[in-house]
Amino acid sequence: MEVSDTHILPIKMSTTFAKGNVNAFILPGSPVTLVDAGTHLPGSIQQLREGMAEVGFTFQDVEQIVVTHMHTDHYGGVSAILQETDAVVYVHRQAMGMLEHGKEGFERDEEFMRRFIEECGAAELLKRQRKFYPLHWKEVRYLEEGDVLTAGGREWKVLYTPGHSQSDICLWDVDSGDTIVGDFLLQEISSNAFITPPDKREERRPRPLMQMRESFRHVYELPLSTIYPGHGDPFTDFRALIDQRLQEQEDRCDKIVLLLAQGPRTVYELTRELFPWLQENGMFLGLSEVQGHLDLLLERSRVQVERRDSVAWYQAVQER
Repeated sequence: MEVSDTHILPIKMSTTFAKGNVNAFILPGSPVTLVDAGTHLPGSIQQLREGMAEVGFTFQDVEQIVVTHMHTDHYGGVSAILQETDAVVYVHRQAMGMLEHGKEGFERDEEFMRRFIEECGAAELLKRQRKFYPLHWKEVRYLEEGDVLTAGGREWKVLYTPGHSQSDICLWDVDSGDTIVGDFLLQEISSNAFITPPDKREERRPRPLMQMRESFRHVYELPLSTIYPGHGDPFTDFRALIDQRLQEQEDRCDKIVLLLAQGPRTVYELTRELFPWLQENGMFLGLSEVQGHLDLLLERSRVQVERRDSVAWYQAVQER
């Protein structure tokens, strides 16, 4: 179809996650581009199909797909779309391991996650039961910081913004300031900094909260205008949001230090005290959140860690 419109067309789909609905975006114009694709669940795929039809598009019209990050509520629908089109899929190069290392890489990552949960003191309470599902995407092209991608009749600069995941990217239209950010900047809830396995070339796991803070600094002075997030409605004052998130992180660090001043605690014990409402299906998010802040506190020498068997115990460093 011929489209001269260069707007960003949002499509909302439901998820089973606490973040609620997830957004995909159609960029009409040449080449017709879909940014993110919802989950793999039939209901989400149907909502995506219907939402695209409402703005005059079908799966067959999609010429390229951009995945802002490799979380299932953003890439899950890609395989269904590729059954009906030969669209090229663009994703950050950090996703290469997930896409190309297959079951062996999946099992290696799952073993790391089990060890992390054990280190948190939660091995008896939180069991990993994920299954391997191969992604058969026909043509994948990898993006990096500074790349320029033509999509929907516009040129978009790629900003690499790790923290929420290791594959997070934003698409920034330098001319208009429009920026599609995935889950990097969310107004309604703070984006979780997920603990992830190290790249197989690295011995040390990433420190995602510290990465996220660096990503905030990376974009802070850029002239971004309208922000199109992966969840929630578009907004404009992104610097105020970053300031708020940074202050929230400082406040949480102070709370953790106060708790540790009362005596040593595991990551799991801190998580239960800070987020007592979390159920088992959300516990890993809490463990990641607490570990991220502990990483920052360790960097600042405000806490120290002692390993007892396979469990890490943290305590506050006494100020002199």
